[in-house]
Parts: sequence; structure tokens; C-alpha cells
Amino acid sequence: MTSRRARPARVDEVALLRNWLEWLAVTRRDYLAAILKLPAKVRTKDRGASFGSIQDVYLHIVGNNIGWVEEFPRDRYGTEPDLMGTPVSAARLRALGRRIERADLRLARTLRATDLDRKHICSGEANGRPFRFSTTLRTVLWHLLEEELQHRGELNALFWQLDIDAPTSSFFRSKLSGR
Repeated sequence: MTSRRARPARVDEVALLRNWLEWLAVTRRDYLAAILKLPAKVRTKDRGASFGSIQDVYLHIVGNNIGWVEEFPRDRYGTEPDLMGTPVSAARLRALGRRIERADLRLARTLRATDLDRKHICSGEANGRPFRFSTTLRTVLWHLLEEELQHRGELNALFWQLDIDAPTSSFFRSKLSGR
């Protein structure tokens, strides 16, 4: 008798995106808490990272979430504040953290399959050059997730250089993992 192979379970893309958004929003709190444990001088010191300091890498993540999660779906991309390199208090960092967490969780709750293919216009300026292009929410969300994971890895390395345990968290903490 021939054994039948069980088909792997398929995960709905919307469910997967919802879980990633929720996981990022909740686990981002640990990164902010670790950043805020650092003295301001340490967290704002230029360490040669993609955006200079530990705080500026975090602020880049904040700006991405404001731009892609709050503004892009409303066709307002490119108006998010650029806070990198500016003095930002611990209270302001906490407020920004709460803001993007709420936005990510709201999107996770309300995301529908029909939203993913809707085209939006992106326009703004990068490196002193104007840009304008059209893309879908699907492309933006996968880009957002990829980029945040990249910058979390960068934050991990910066914490490790300071001999501080990075606040890593596995996706097993997500609802989708079934744990």
C-alpha cells in the first residue's frame, strides 16, 4: 500500500500579514524599552549604522511605519516627519512607539484581501531627487516587514557591540505559530 503524503497547510496571505504586523508591533516594544535604558548620549551616538545612531535606526523604523501604514493607504505617502538626527526625548519616543503600534494593530485587524491589490501613488524626495511611482499595498507590506527585520538585525548588532543582550523575539510568539 502506498502512503499518501499529507499536504502542507496553506496559510492565507492576509492571515500571515496580520500575524507579522501584530508580532512586529508587540515585539517592537522590547526594542524601544532596551533603547530607552541607554543613556541619551549612548543611544544618539553615531555608530556608523545605516542611520547613524541606535535611536536614529529606531526612528527610521517609526518613519517607515508612519509612511507605509498610516499614509500610503490614504494616498498621502511622503509626508511623514523626518526625526532622524534631531533631539527626540524619551517621552516622544514612547509616544511614537504607541502611535505606530496602534496603526499596525489597526491595519492587522482591518486588512482584507481586496486591499492588497489596490494601487497607490508614492511621491516624495530621496537623496535630493524627486520620485513618483505606483505600487500595491501587498508590495508595501512585504517591503515594510523585510525592512524592519533588517533594521532589527542591525539594532541587535549595535546592542551586542555594547555588550547588551538584544531583545530578540521569535515568531513563535505570534498567534499563527499555534503555540
